[in-house]
Amino acid sequence: MKDTPMTKPLLIGVGNDFASDDAAGRLVARRLRDSGNFNIAETHGAAADLVTLMEGQDHVIIVDACSSGAAPGTLHRIDGMTDNLPGWLRSVSSHGIGVAEGIQLAYVLGELPARIDILAIEGQNYANGESLTPEVAATIDQLVGELSDGV
Repeated sequence: MKDTPMTKPLLIGVGNDFASDDAAGRLVARRLRDSGNFNIAETHGAAADLVTLMEGQDHVIIVDACSSGAAPGTLHRIDGMTDNLPGWLRSVSSHGIGVAEGIQLAYVLGELPARIDILAIEGQNYANGESLTPEVAATIDQLVGELSDGV
């Protein structure tokens, strides 16, 4: 069953536009803004911002850059409803507290959606600047292509 405009998933692009690969989540969100398949939001990733964005949502997709030690451009697909979120989602990042803390806070406040999908793109370069690692840019292209058809 296709989502209606009222039940479209909320895709949240997380990141910092001025920290190279850390912009990956926001770039995915921007490229999908006109697809019609999602409600789109962007944030730097502060836990309180994530909770506010998740309020009243049934399905949230969070796209963010990560640093787990995998090869650059690796796409991690994580069920955000699991109690066993990877430790690297809990780490302090360039945008503050990790995504996992935002999900935990939403749970504590009773604002957790029924479904949360986390799409984390393995970054390599988080230095000041706007240049993406080629592998990250390729994964952004791949992910936008996959999501352009909906979830």
